[in-house]
Amino acid sequence: MNAGARPAEGGQEITGTQVAGDLWQVQGVAGDIVVHAGPVVRSAYLEQVRRIAPAQLHGRDEELQQLAAFCTEPEREPYVWWRAPAWTGKSALMAWFVLHPPPGVQVVSFFVTARYAGQNDRVAFAEVVLEQLAALLGQSMPAYLTEATREAHLLRMLADAAEVCRRRGQRLVLVVDGLDEDRGVTAGPDAYSIAAMLPLRPVADLRIVVTGRPDPPIPSDVSADHWLHGQDIVRVLTKSMWAEVVRTDMQRELKRLLHGTETEQDLLGLVSAAGGGLSGVDLAELTGLSAYEVEEHLNAVTGRTFARQMSRWQPESAPQVYVLGHEELQLAVTRFLGDARLALYRQRLHTWADGYRARGWPSGTPEYLLRGYYRMLHDCVDVARAVACATDERRHNRMLDVTGGDTAALTEIADAQGLVLGLDSPDLLAMARLAMRRSSIAGRNAYIPAGLPAVWATIGQPTRAEALARAITDPERRAEALTAVVRVVAAVGDLERAESVVDVIAGPERQAQALTALLRVAVAGGDAERVRSLTERVESVIRLIAKPALRAAALVT
Repeated sequence: MNAGARPAEGGQEITGTQVAGDLWQVQGVAGDIVVHAGPVVRSAYLEQVRRIAPAQLHGRDEELQQLAAFCTEPEREPYVWWRAPAWTGKSALMAWFVLHPPPGVQVVSFFVTARYAGQNDRVAFAEVVLEQLAALLGQSMPAYLTEATREAHLLRMLADAAEVCRRRGQRLVLVVDGLDEDRGVTAGPDAYSIAAMLPLRPVADLRIVVTGRPDPPIPSDVSADHWLHGQDIVRVLTKSMWAEVVRTDMQRELKRLLHGTETEQDLLGLVSAAGGGLSGVDLAELTGLSAYEVEEHLNAVTGRTFARQMSRWQPESAPQVYVLGHEELQLAVTRFLGDARLALYRQRLHTWADGYRARGWPSGTPEYLLRGYYRMLHDCVDVARAVACATDERRHNRMLDVTGGDTAALTEIADAQGLVLGLDSPDLLAMARLAMRRSSIAGRNAYIPAGLPAVWATIGQPTRAEALARAITDPERRAEALTAVVRVVAAVGDLERAESVVDVIAGPERQAQALTALLRVAVAGGDAERVRSLTERVESVIRLIAKPALRAAALVT
């Protein structure tokens, strides 16, 4: 099945014959269609958490008891915020808790790390948490997420998962470690923080655990009435003796590497300059060493100076990537190397990227060049190269092939527009190129057949069905697709989801049709309470239809 179609340059026309209901047999396609599968998600994020967790957690029995009580006791506030300075052991405690939750507690988590550009902003937070929620719900990831829809999907699936856990006699707990390391936090009105995405009023007794340092303050985009502003949710984490031992070992190892061989300094400099996310194969290409030699060097210090993390997009071809073992190490390396040497390492990354660009971003392009490289350019305010990446059609096509969606490309475009607008003299030509690229991506999503989302719903993928329907750009076809999804979802008995999909259908005529389909299912199922509420809602919607003929048609329907 197709989660989106890529049109040919001259546009695309799809013709077919309606077989039954919303199912069509395609007869002719002018242009190319790229197929992307949408299987049920199985999150691998716990593998990354295992790399953060210590082999054994020492001296934290009291804190673990407090966390267990917060997660399991009834009538508790929904948030708790553990605060402490660096090298206290916050991440070790949270990782251990995520891997060893109390009985009856289901945990989803995200560990913010500024050492890895792909794991330190709201986009990464939403992607990782949505993946875990989709796995919990037995669904696929929502397709075609954009800045406008990402937060809504996250909150919706978080609420759905919390309700599913409640029905099972469990409680869902969201753990977010390291809010202070969020790249989106700024002091001004342009903050786009992870904290602001956390639920204002958690439902189904969802509990949320966050950690961070005492500074920086709460981001400016967090609502004034959010729980995060309350001092009564704050708990102070005392320093762990074991964390201090780890710190001493890391710093000793770092000093040795900083004054080590040319190879050791190159590995350290490249990982630091890249912002993390380079695999052993990537480092081999960059240094001219064999992959075996790179792994030999890294394995000697992994767990102290370097740490492994799971690849996000291509875990099969590059299962692990490398970051520095702690944020303080990143700062120390940056100070030691200095701007001039870091610039030389970044130039090696640029040359490496240019080679793949010249080859048209072929299959097997390293994940870093499709993901972390742009984040590094953005963080360094390298506007020219950032715009070049964000307007590169072939690169975006490769990202679509790898991820199955255009979310990452659209995010790059929006970020690049922000960089350009932040210049003293914004480049209007660059803004025009970015706008054209965004329009092109929107255009290829405009060719989604209106009947396709209902097919996804029919095969048990309602979340993907709704996301795909909402991605259709034409309002009338989008309403038609959403209405068809409502009918299919209602037919399998998921009336709550079907009714929530009705909320996003534009136009009272289409809403009335969808609600009527729901009403029929409720009547057949003997659900008297839902029949009553749906009847009232149908009558309310029909009164909004202006034309008498259409109103009469809706009543007959």
